[in-house]
Amino acid sequence: MMAGQFKVGVDDDTGADLGFVLSCLALGMITMEELHQWVHHVIDQAPAGDVPPHLVALLALQKPTSVLMPAENVMPRVPHDPFITDERFDAMLGLQFFLRNDRTQAVDITQEEAEAALNRNPEVADRFFTLFPFLMEKAA
Repeated sequence: MMAGQFKVGVDDDTGADLGFVLSCLALGMITMEELHQWVHHVIDQAPAGDVPPHLVALLALQKPTSVLMPAENVMPRVPHDPFITDERFDAMLGLQFFLRNDRTQAVDITQEEAEAALNRNPEVADRFFTLFPFLMEKAA
């Protein structure tokens, strides 16, 4: 399912962008406020009528756990982004540390390893800032 240029379905093959964004939320790379900014960004970029109801429903949620748990009234399942391999997941952790100067708690990787994975996988940062252009200023 597309909303303009964004893949925002709930199935893996149609929801890659949404899956990446929700992974960013789960890793602490973005906040709920930034998730809501992204939804508004998608709505602003999409032709009228191309925004699925589950995307709009995310705006009513206030806690990451509410977003990441499948619910029939929002999303029956959380999509996965096939772009996220193990190596790119580690790179996402490196970007998370860079953006938030913090490390997620439930990971088995050092900051140095995560930063090295990010250096080997610059496409992760490219993908992140393509989806979140409004966060470029914060990262600078």
